[in-house]
Amino acid sequence: MTQASRTRIAWLVAGLALGLLFMGMLRLASVYPGPLTPLSGYATPGYIFVTVLFAILLVRADLPLNRLGFGIRLTWRHVALALVAVAILRVSSLALEPMLEALFGGPRNLERFSDVEGSPTSLAALLLASWTFAAFGEELAYRIVLLRGISYALGDTRAAVIVALVLQAVLFGLVHAYQGHTGIVSSAVSGLVFGAVTIAARWSIWPAALAHGTNNTFGIVALYHG
Repeated sequence: MTQASRTRIAWLVAGLALGLLFMGMLRLASVYPGPLTPLSGYATPGYIFVTVLFAILLVRADLPLNRLGFGIRLTWRHVALALVAVAILRVSSLALEPMLEALFGGPRNLERFSDVEGSPTSLAALLLASWTFAAFGEELAYRIVLLRGISYALGDTRAAVIVALVLQAVLFGLVHAYQGHTGIVSSAVSGLVFGAVTIAARWSIWPAALAHGTNNTFGIVALYHG
């Protein structure tokens, strides 16, 4: 690939990152009132639009995405990677969250999901959204398109992959700013784990998506039970 092509991909990846950050700002506005609050209801459809748009543009720019992460069929190795990721996240949550809560003065702000407590209907709806928009949607956006795009734009070397892994995790944390400082750091850690298993799976979406959905399910069920 020519330098001009890598430069084009770099600009497209920057556009994707800015678009995802803006959608994160809309989510933040749904919790903390401000000038963007009237637009906060467009956060989810907006992030879907941004992801699809830039995925198409990056594919047309010849970024190798292996059918958007679905080019490798699901295998038992992917399931094993997902289970390892979930185990790491559960252990890190037990170890890290108390320290973050002490440091920042409180737990994640999950008011956005407060209606799920004791409501089977809200529980089912949130689980469905989690396994679609979050587990597969966010993994497509952050670990397949963004992570792969940053790595490729930087030369696709081992160092480039590491830099891309860190950058996408930071961005993933920032778009969860509506959960407060504890949520930002916790989400960034999740982004590192999801990114690592995606790289280990040679850019397959399956391990990170399965881990993301499973890990979220633990949290959602906990919210349901109060």
